[in-house]
Amino acid sequence: MSEIRKKLAALSQGKTGNATERIKKRRQNEAWLKKSKAIAIMVLSTLRAKSISHTELATLMDVSPQQIGKIVKGTENLTIETITKLEDALGMILIPIAA
Repeated sequence: MSEIRKKLAALSQGKTGNATERIKKRRQNEAWLKKSKAIAIMVLSTLRAKSISHTELATLMDVSPQQIGKIVKGTENLTIETITKLEDALGMILIPIAA
């Protein structure tokens, strides 16, 4: 049976594969995804304003360029450590915390 027929058979039996799970996961994580996207926009704006490349930011943060790619896509669940590294590397506050 061809791949297309297998997929059609699965759909007709109610087995929708990864799509349903991805949608469910996205809905569950909507709050932090929104914040992650807002941080990504701030990071990208600052990188442009300061003429810093993704590779340079990765070096400043001691992370891989792939990690920076995930951050600027706005889909990464950022840790406090990563947020602090971003703030230090870019010289900005992303999340103000009152002491």
